Amino acid sequence: METVADGVVSFLTSREFVTNFVANLGGAMGGVLLAFWIERIRVRRDTQIQYGRVLRTSHSELAYLKPMCEHGRDSAMAGEGTGTVNYFSVPATKALLISPLVHDQAPYSLIMAVSALCLSFDATEPVVRSARESKPTDLVARDRLNKTLGDQLDKASSMMAIALQQIDSQLNRLGLEKTADAETQQVSRRLLEVLNR
Repeated sequence: METVADGVVSFLTSREFVTNFVANLGGAMGGVLLAFWIERIRVRRDTQIQYGRVLRTSHSELAYLKPMCEHGRDSAMAGEGTGTVNYFSVPATKALLISPLVHDQAPYSLIMAVSALCLSFDATEPVVRSARESKPTDLVARDRLNKTLGDQLDKASSMMAIALQQIDSQLNRLGLEKTADAETQQVSRRLLEVLNR
């Protein structure tokens, strides 16, 4: 029994055992560290992809809404009313604003621009709704109402341009910029023609 114990002790204290033990332990620790590093890179990439998706969704929504808002502004300024488009329904932009991912990744300038835009929409929507519901018969009151609506839509359009600029800068940083192709420009032109009828 002593010879077995002596053999085990001599094996555990031998240079070969120590060398193999240290090499295996180092390899295992190196493998674990490499796995953590790879996982960290994957999580960072997935986070940026999700952040880019939130930005793109809001960008598409605001890019769609901005020409409509400008058309409504021009119509109101011309005394034709604003039509029936709901300029202030921006669920994707509001989702961007409440996303913790955006607050972790985005610069404060983007959050500030989107916050101001959403607050402006929330304040302006009841004014536009009440203006659509009330049809003033007095020409002076109607002109004043159209000017007020035109000014509000002009302000909203300008704020959308600022928010879009901030979103574009983030999309460019992520390498996810969207460029309008010829088909997009043609569809936009056709939609404006329909709206101007």
